[in-house]
Amino acid sequence: MNITQENTGNLTATIKIELNQSDYQDKVTKQLKEFQQKANVPGFRPGKVPFGMVQKMYGKGVRADEINKVLSETLEKYISENKIDALGSPLMNEEKNSNIDWENQNDFEFFFDIAMQPEIKINLETIKVDKFNIKADEKLIDQFVLDIQKRHGHAHSHDEAQENDIIHADAEELDENMNVKENGINTKASFAVEKIVDKDIKATIIGLKKDDIIDIDMLKAFGSEEEVGRIMNIKNDSEAIKSTYRLKALEISHLHEAELNEELFLKVYPQNEIKTIEEFRNRIAEEAEAYYVKESDQKLLGDVIGKLIEETSVELPAEFLKRWLLESNRNKITIEQLEADFGAYERSLKWQLIENKLITENNINVSDEEVKSYIKEFILGQYFPKSEDKEQDKRLDSIVDTIMKNEKEVKRIYDEMYDKKMIELFKGKVNANAKNITFEEFVKLVEHKH
Repeated sequence: MNITQENTGNLTATIKIELNQSDYQDKVTKQLKEFQQKANVPGFRPGKVPFGMVQKMYGKGVRADEINKVLSETLEKYISENKIDALGSPLMNEEKNSNIDWENQNDFEFFFDIAMQPEIKINLETIKVDKFNIKADEKLIDQFVLDIQKRHGHAHSHDEAQENDIIHADAEELDENMNVKENGINTKASFAVEKIVDKDIKATIIGLKKDDIIDIDMLKAFGSEEEVGRIMNIKNDSEAIKSTYRLKALEISHLHEAELNEELFLKVYPQNEIKTIEEFRNRIAEEAEAYYVKESDQKLLGDVIGKLIEETSVELPAEFLKRWLLESNRNKITIEQLEADFGAYERSLKWQLIENKLITENNINVSDEEVKSYIKEFILGQYFPKSEDKEQDKRLDSIVDTIMKNEKEVKRIYDEMYDKKMIELFKGKVNANAKNITFEEFVKLVEHKH
């Protein structure tokens, strides 16, 4: 066997593998002998079929399989030993391999095209972005205060539905003829009248009384599959989301917000001695601003990524990548679809290469122990009081081990932790211009960008 490499471009090359019969014949013979032991041919006992007959029956297919295995192993070993940072996978050079005579040749020359990752230079200090500090204005604090008052308020039955009431109802799915659908959804539904986004439907709900019946297009009423799924206790991807429902009002509840007094302040912030509404609002402002740091950090992450993609020079072998994408997605995408989407793919690959470079240069890593610690802290914060109870520690460890077996969830946590470390890197190195902004202004900024 002999292997040579010839560069065909800045980031592409062709690998030539000269394969002699001695490189694969022993493997072919071994495989055929295994077939001989298992072959079930009329007139012969198991294991007694003549080798020549087995070779005639299976020889060509076995030889082709073994040659492909040798080629695959050889390519993988060559790329590893020569420390080639490949892009995609090697592709058979159809033109140069077109003259192979599988019937009569024993020695072969195979040609494979490869692409290499480009050299990338990244200077985070030259990246200029805005870093938004979301400040709690009076409007936001008012909303937080109202939410707290509602959460700690109390409800009582009401005769007639108003804007701020909650409807509890039986809900039956209807068919296209507006009859109750056979084997359709039949559930309990509760919703706040103020959450209805369609003005006409909201107008028909206001004034509703107990035992009144009304037919509603829930998706039109609430404008969101997620909201309808939550109200109706059905999956977001269910066709039932789009159905009309017949609602029978069981109860109409009116929520009385809790009063702003020391009793409420103590319920909400038991660790703080809050005496006045002003102190209460100041504490809420602190909490709100801390809560929105994550939102601001995510925008910083997205903005820096965008700048890195725009400003970092990354040469890519476009023609090779198009061939590789078509080959690896055979019968899944057309050339026309590839051409239409290739710009987005290039951008994604560019960021992937930049991200890998940043991870390597800055030793960014997330260990299994960090993930376990993250899960444990989350569970402690949500479900377990802090204690020195050894039995609780055992239960906690068991829960963590169970979650660690959920690949999808573990990947989500890994990604979140990588993002967090990337954000810290960016905060320390990029040229960030700090700007104070209200949450409302921040939302408009994000919506405008999208």
